[in-house]
Order: sequence, then structure tokens, then C-alpha cells
Amino acid sequence: MKTIAIGLMTGTSADGIDGVVLEIGEGSFSIRATETLPFKEHMKEAIREISALRIRDRTDAAELDMDLGNLHLEVALKLISKLGPESVNVIGMHGQTVHHSPNTDPPFSIQLGNGQRVAEATGVPVVTDFRASDIAAGGQGAPLAPAFHQAAFSRPGENRAIVNIGGIANITLLPSDSRNNVIGFDSGPGNTLMDGWARKHYSKPFDRNGNIARGGRIQYELLDMLLQDSYLERCPPKSTGLERFNHGWLENRLQAFGKHCTDSDILATLTEFTARTICNDLNHLKPEITTVVLCGGGVHNRLLVELITDKTTARVTDSISGGIDPQWVEASAFAWIADRTLRGLTSTIPSVTGANQPCIAGIVHYPGNRTKHKPAT
Repeated sequence: MKTIAIGLMTGTSADGIDGVVLEIGEGSFSIRATETLPFKEHMKEAIREISALRIRDRTDAAELDMDLGNLHLEVALKLISKLGPESVNVIGMHGQTVHHSPNTDPPFSIQLGNGQRVAEATGVPVVTDFRASDIAAGGQGAPLAPAFHQAAFSRPGENRAIVNIGGIANITLLPSDSRNNVIGFDSGPGNTLMDGWARKHYSKPFDRNGNIARGGRIQYELLDMLLQDSYLERCPPKSTGLERFNHGWLENRLQAFGKHCTDSDILATLTEFTARTICNDLNHLKPEITTVVLCGGGVHNRLLVELITDKTTARVTDSISGGIDPQWVEASAFAWIADRTLRGLTSTIPSVTGANQPCIAGIVHYPGNRTKHKPAT
């Protein structure tokens, strides 16, 4: 029996919403339709403001929550219109992460985007708040995609690493021997520092293909300073976000460095930094990996991909080789997770998050305001 699920994803890059329609069968799935909605600049700025804890009051946060809900609804309705007479069973709506703090007391993670609004307007159950049950079970609440990575990309006899390069980069190790644990963690910054620098100094949303960075020179003393961040030395399970790796973090290190660098030199160094943090982890994974599968927006940065390819002995490919375009992997993951949540199945992996048990991820918002909290199993 097949399920039709929609996945809606906006990541730490905060550049827009990706949506997919995923047809899920018995041990198989395929993408039926896709849609993307870029954020306008005022929305990006509002997200950056609240993520940097500069939101003015609770009203602003509530308005942003509803605005994001309406934008998610717009994407969902476009996807539903592409299906014709077929009905959607569930919508997985990750929401916009504005703060992720799994190591504080109490630990928490906040995503904005009004799921009940989407459920009422579409008539379809909507799953949100995917991280809370895992955090309640003692986990990091992230990363959540490794279970989907395992279902989509694992291959018998092959040790694979799935590397998603969004605002933050995360790695999933899929061992060839099913008796070994799947491992997943955030390796550190993905695109966020590079994009922030391109936005501030070049008025560009990102460094297309790494072209600006190619014209700069890596500042190795500065690179060494960046690589000394204590997060990079932690052992998994671990997760991070923009509350740590942000413009202020970078500016503090540039001030401590104290030497003049051109803007392109900084961008070249940041690109090398992202590649190093990813590959330092890839090269220390056990069992030793044979294939790296890249996905996420960073796949489109040709310089970054070249650097990653040069710094690991594993074969480097992208998720198209597994049948899913890199842009749609995360949205597909949350469609898949939402389907499992609606059916009462777990989708978190304790060896990834550090939780004391696998959890059913998320809260289901039913049309008619029948919200049900799904407990840890």
C-alpha cells in the first residue's frame, strides 16, 4: 500500500522552502513532484534577527511564526495541485530553526512555522517539532536525516558517508555491516560563513561556484585559528547551529588574527575551512569509508566539492547516483519521517543523537485542531 507524503524543509541557510511529494511504498519511494519558494530579503533578515537573538518582542516571534506558516502553506498547496485527484496522506514540515541548544539545562530546539495553519488550510495532517521527543530522551535532537539516509543510500558491502552541506554540514556513516551502528553528527559550518561573507562584502547571496574564493589566497594562520574551535574536537554525538557558527564568531577571530586580508582571501580561507572540517571527520571515520555521497546546497559550489574530493581518498559522488537530486534530499527525509510518525513508527537513531531510545519524531496537527503529541517509545 502506497503513501503520498509531502516534505517541506527550510534549513540553516534560511534562503527559502524546498518541498517534495514523495510516494512511499513497501521498502521503496520516489519523488513525484517538487517545488521551491525563495525567501524575500525581508524574510531572510527577520530570520537572521531572531536567530541572532535580536528579536524585539514576543509579538515579532509570533508574527514570524505565522508568516512562515503561510509560506509553507503556499508551497504545500502548489504541490497538492500537481497531484490531480490523488490525496496526500501527511505533510512533514520541519520549520525554520532559529535556535538549537541541546547541551543547555534545560535543552531545547526552536523551529518556527505554524503547522496547525497548514493542517487547517489543506485538510491534511501535518507533523512538526521533530526534535523534541529525542531531546526529551536525552539526545541532541539532531541530525534527524540519518535514518532516511540509511533507507535511501545504504549499499551492501560498502562503507558510505552521506554529507549534507547546508548552512551547517552534517555527516552520516552507513557501515557495510548492518551489525555496526549508523553514526551521524554535525561536522561544523557548511555554507553559512561563506554565504554570510559573500552577502556582506559582495552583496551576493552566495559565492557562485566558489568563483570569488578562487581569486583569493588561503590565509593559513587564520585557518589554524578557525580550526581550533572546541566544537570541532568533540566526539559524536554532537550537533550545532547558527547560535555558534555565525558572523560574530568569525569577526571575533578576525580581530584576534589582526592582519590585513582581502575580502577574497577571507572567502578562500572560509571555503578551505568548511572543506577541512568535513574531511577531517571523514578521514577519521571507522570503518574506513569507500564512498562519499554529497547533497545539499554546497554541492553547487564547485570549488568546495573539488577541495573535498582532494582531501579524502574515498570516491566522491552526489546523491543523484542514489536517485535523488541533492536539492531534494532533506525535504524527502521529512516526508519519509512524517509518514513514519503518522503510523507510530520510530525514526531517530540513538547511536546518532545520543538518546536513550529510538523515538517517534514530531507532533501531529490534525485538521479541526485535534493536535496529538507523539511520545517517545
